[in-house]
Amino acid sequence: MKPLNLDNKPCSPISSNCVVWQGPDIPCIELCTGDTVSDVVSAMATELCTVLDTLKVSNYDLTCFNLQACGPQDFQALIQFLIEKICENEGLTPATKDAPTCPDCVVSVAECFVTGTQTTMQLVDYVQLIGERVCSIITEISLINTQITDILIRLTTLENAPVPTFTVPSFTINCQIGSLLSGTNQPIDTLLEEFINNLWCGFYAVTGSTTDLTNAIGTQEPCIEETSKTITKPGTTYATEYPAWVAEPSTVADSITNIWLVLCDLHTALSAGQTITVADTNTIDLELSAGDELTAKIQDTGWQPLIGFNYQTEDIGPPECRRIGNTIYFRGLIYIPLADGGNRPIDIEDVQTYCSTYTTSVATSGSGADGACTLSGNSSLKFNLGASVIPTTVLDAVENLDGPYRVNFPTVLLRVLNVTASNTVDSFLLSAPCRVGILEDKSFYISSLHDAEVGADNSTGLVGNSALRYITSNVRTGESIPLFDSATSDISSFPTSGVQNIETNVDSQIYPITCDAGDIAQLGGFYFTIEGLTAHVACSSNIPSASCY
Repeated sequence: MKPLNLDNKPCSPISSNCVVWQGPDIPCIELCTGDTVSDVVSAMATELCTVLDTLKVSNYDLTCFNLQACGPQDFQALIQFLIEKICENEGLTPATKDAPTCPDCVVSVAECFVTGTQTTMQLVDYVQLIGERVCSIITEISLINTQITDILIRLTTLENAPVPTFTVPSFTINCQIGSLLSGTNQPIDTLLEEFINNLWCGFYAVTGSTTDLTNAIGTQEPCIEETSKTITKPGTTYATEYPAWVAEPSTVADSITNIWLVLCDLHTALSAGQTITVADTNTIDLELSAGDELTAKIQDTGWQPLIGFNYQTEDIGPPECRRIGNTIYFRGLIYIPLADGGNRPIDIEDVQTYCSTYTTSVATSGSGADGACTLSGNSSLKFNLGASVIPTTVLDAVENLDGPYRVNFPTVLLRVLNVTASNTVDSFLLSAPCRVGILEDKSFYISSLHDAEVGADNSTGLVGNSALRYITSNVRTGESIPLFDSATSDISSFPTSGVQNIETNVDSQIYPITCDAGDIAQLGGFYFTIEGLTAHVACSSNIPSASCY
């Protein structure tokens, strides 16, 4: 359809879709303020067409009246015709319209007047209802006509109005945003696209989410708080020394403020000449170099000779200990000192001379440092006269071990002896299973098999009851020496099945010494190794608790 103002020059045409209805809401035709003029005109035209169609007489079927002449031509004539027909059917005339019987007539009503299941009503009521309905329709038509006129006026005004133009706002930026240079004038849409795609996305990826920043701010609390002491003035808190301190940071700015205050405090302290001092402990050796490099290493005493073994001269050398941290390690051989005629230890100048000495007595008098021991009956002995065997270069005299430590039981002590004093070829070996260890007071001890059989320091009980007696030497001067690995000795195998005697071949050589290796007092000259023995230092006031384990 051609627009009415298409050729209304010099007016510029404008689409009704671009103009909105500013009048009140019209519920009966479902129009609201803000709808386009196109919607308003369409709704009113549709409603008008419906009303006109309702008022169109040709839409009603009047064939039942068998009209010979022309029927009513308009809606008012139709209503009048229907009234006359109703009066005619009811036997009413204009002269008798006030007859008392007319209002009592009941007639059927049209479907649009049916209420619920009630399909009839009094004629007078029916006519009255029809009249009211017609009046309502006429009123509505009048209102619609008024609104259509108003709409047409507005539409004409809009159609005559010039076509609006829209300009995207722009402004000059004072900093570079992505590829957009500072000082250039940029449209808002260009700025927004550049900011989001080329600046904000990368910025967000680096800074993290709001949750990440909040969590980062919260990491200050467990570390440094307002009550924490400053470095420049250890007696004052950060909140007191620095008024700008944020007690409960909630933003990144708060957190950065506190970080700078801590850094400035540290810088001030270092610039003022505060130095770091180091102090060694019994377990850690700290050293601060001229280049402010702090190094730490575990204290290590190196191998130091045990006290009470001076009789073990260069040929054998004394047993040793070494402290690394709070652990003491032991190594070397220990010979139980042989007594000379005055019950003092005999120096071990060389092993061969020692093997030709037939005494079995343990040296129990003289200086402990020289090697004298203390005996407890025939059960146990302690070296260095029962005093500490660990030198003060390894452990201070006032410090002890945290408990006793032992070598696995049994430790087999050995003694090699020549058959004769002048014989440098034939020799025999004595053995004695014992318990070896060091006590909390740092005294080193040996307990004999006798001690294990009857109980420590006990002289009663059933001595000799252990199967270890099979490897415990008990020899007598003048008795023959057995050869357990002789071809005629049956120890590990037997010539036939059945009950067999354990036969051992005996050599022609005889023992030049009497020795019961189950008696601690007869173990002079026996030796053993202390490899693998370790002990730990007890925690005390002069050893930091952090070093104790």
